[in-house]
Formats: sequence, C-alpha cells, structure tokens
Amino acid sequence: MYRFDNHIAAYDESRRYNRKGEIAAFPPYVTFELGNSCNFSCIMCRKTYIKEKKEELDFSVFKKCVDEISNYGSLVRFIGYCEPLLYSKIKDAIRYVKKKGLRLHITTNGSLLNREMINAILENEVDSVIFSFQGFTQEEDCFMRNISCKTYSNVVNKIKLLHKSRKSEKPYITISTTITSRDNPEYETEFIKRHMCYADQVQVTGATHFAFIEDESGIRDIEKKLGLNKPRKLKNVKCFLTNYEMKIAENGNVYMCCGSFTDELNIGNIEKNTLFNMWHSEKAMKIRETLAFGDLDKFKNCRACQIRYDYDKIGNTIMNTMKGKNKKKKMELYAEER
Repeated sequence: MYRFDNHIAAYDESRRYNRKGEIAAFPPYVTFELGNSCNFSCIMCRKTYIKEKKEELDFSVFKKCVDEISNYGSLVRFIGYCEPLLYSKIKDAIRYVKKKGLRLHITTNGSLLNREMINAILENEVDSVIFSFQGFTQEEDCFMRNISCKTYSNVVNKIKLLHKSRKSEKPYITISTTITSRDNPEYETEFIKRHMCYADQVQVTGATHFAFIEDESGIRDIEKKLGLNKPRKLKNVKCFLTNYEMKIAENGNVYMCCGSFTDELNIGNIEKNTLFNMWHSEKAMKIRETLAFGDLDKFKNCRACQIRYDYDKIGNTIMNTMKGKNKKKKMELYAEER
C-alpha cells in the first residue's frame, strides 16, 4: 500500500489526513511503546512521577503486529514514554522490522548506545534515529533530565561514533530538543552548529510541556517553581491526529495518537483483534468525530495536550512539527553556514 521511499515520506503522507473527514485507510506510521521504563528521570516527563510495574511487549505479540503492518508498508517507530533501547529484544525487533522490508525510526536518549547496538543499527539499515536533548546547553540538559555531565558527554560521544561508523546515509541522524523560557535564544545558533558536526539535522521542535504533570500527578505550580512562564491556552482547537496515528503499548493495547496514555483513547488489544479492524472500529470513529469538533476536554489525555497551548516566542510544538516549520528553518540555517 505505502512502501515509502524514505522515512520522511511517511510524514508527508500523514499530512494529507490532517483535516476533518480525511482518514487514512491504515496509519502511514505506527508507533511501538516497547516498554514502560526509562533510565532517565526528566523533570518534564509524566513517567518520573508515577509508579508502574515494569512491563515490556511480548516479542511474539510484537511480531504479530509487524506482520500485519507489513501488509500496508507503514513506517514503524520505536518511541513513546519509555527508552526503547531498554527493550530486552531490541536488536531482534530491529532485525524483524527490516526483514519485513519496512522503514524503521527510533527515538532515544542515546545513553544505552554501545558498539553492539551501533552495529545492529548499521547492519540492519535503520532508516532514522532521533537523539533527544533538552534546552540549548549541557547545563540545562543535565538539570532538566537529572543526569550528570559525564552522562551527557558520553551520549554526545556515542552519537559521534554512530555518525563516524556509517557507511551510507543510514541512519538519518537527528538531534532534537525542546526549550523553555529558561533557555537563552542567543544560544540556539550555537546549539545547531555544535551538533551539526555529527548529525544530518538539528531541530528545535518547540516548547517543553509540563501540563501532563499537573493534570495527572497532582503536582502544582511546577512551572512557577522552575521560574517558567505559563503557556497560553488556545481556544477552539480541533485535532486530527487520530486520522493517521496509532500506538501499540507494552501490554498490547492499541491507542489512537502516539501520545496516548489513558484508556479513553484505547481502541482494543492486538491479542483480541486486528489493527485494521480496530482502526476502523466504531469507537475509533467516535473518538475522531469528538476531536474533529474540538471537544478535547472530553478526554483526560487531550485536555492537557501540547496542541492546546501556545508558548511565547516558541509557538505550538505539535503544529510546528506537522507543518515542517522547524526542519526547514534549521536546515536553511545550516546551508547558509556551510
């Protein structure tokens, strides 16, 4: 059905469905949240404030999902509220996706990257890897993610090693960060220049979001405690992400939208139904209709979503990403510098 020429084509395809009534026959990209654990404790992440029993996706269930996805040729993504490289079968998972002829993207904090992992990425020709950072400086990254300067330096060195070890243009390496009002805008160009030496793209996707923390954990005024400006809540927001996004969680539950974490957006379980049937189910259609009419308050997952907030001088993170705004801006800057 799809069989994209590259990973970017999957996102280009998804933009066709970013309007009311335009629903993909099958998601152009499918996100796997392979586990529910992370080795970082980021201040801005909801995972830091909740306690869960460690769980990961059964590999046989994973293969069942990939087998069905291969019928449609969608991009597969390993991202979510977890660190995908913690998955005990991560190398097997990479091999299986690529064996099926699918495009594969991984988003990681990079701390678990080692020579063995690099070899798995290169030998299987993983299409894209995003390394997530926070802020423009090492100091801000370490503070917001509760890591040491040594860990930060190790991550940078591992990314450099991956870049140096490439024999082709794969994987496409992206350094990505979000920022807050704590970050000095004057450091943006320096951040891009510094990381572009070992990346194909450096992007500042938008603002670091804290609303999920207050909404779910009950911790109040976290932005005030960090000396941050609160964002402006937008009115009359309509969302069409559920027209083209699907996430498979570590327990086999299937959700609409890759940022889902509540049962309200759960449309079934892969062990009881097919991805295709769940995608076209009555519940899925009702969710799409509700969000297309702007009734985001109906779902806990959506009432605190980034799409509803606008940050001074930064804008709306999701809108920035969907419009490809940051990619164009950063790559033009890099071209000028070169």
